Amino acid sequence: MKNKEIKRNSIIDSAEELFFTKGYRATSMDQIAKKAEVAKGTLYLYFNNKKELYYAVGNRAMDCLKDMFLEETVNVKDGLERLTSYARAFLKFRVKHPDYYDFIIDYQSERYKLNKQGKEINTTYADSAQLFQMIINSIKEGQADGSIKINLEPELLASVLWCEVCGVAQLAEFREQFFFQFSKDITAENIREEFVHLTGEYMRYGIASGDLSIAE
Repeated sequence: MKNKEIKRNSIIDSAEELFFTKGYRATSMDQIAKKAEVAKGTLYLYFNNKKELYYAVGNRAMDCLKDMFLEETVNVKDGLERLTSYARAFLKFRVKHPDYYDFIIDYQSERYKLNKQGKEINTTYADSAQLFQMIINSIKEGQADGSIKINLEPELLASVLWCEVCGVAQLAEFREQFFFQFSKDITAENIREEFVHLTGEYMRYGIASGDLSIAE
């Protein structure tokens, strides 16, 4: 059993290197087998197809992100601090592990399918749901301890915040030079930090529904 696990990890290591250097579409199962120094038939004993192998690499990305979530929240004091720490962890993840980050963005660009197929794909969906549940739980914690004043369904608020943080993670880097022409003080790092700060301020002080109005 131990030898099988070593072989499996070796195959994933080889696939990861090829996917991240050549790209998913440009990488073939033949190339992965050659890189892993196994017969192509052996490859299929462990993974049904290239997509499942890609998701095996992606499961490492999910595990890495979860570890960063946990590391960033070791000493938090309340639900809001936990929530903003998750946001900060994801933005750090984008910088520290750009290849794993790209997998998560690529995975999220696919339309969600309830009829998943394949062990590795199912594991990715389960890991993703677990990470999202952690965000929901932090919001529930904050609403309960009073640190989050936004009185919105936790699941909906988590969905909005996830879309926001993904947008910041993606565009802060891509558009840095565009923003820089307007102010030399604008950097991708500043945008990321200010997003976390503003999100925390908004969550802590909130906006009462009665304060919202449409200008006439």
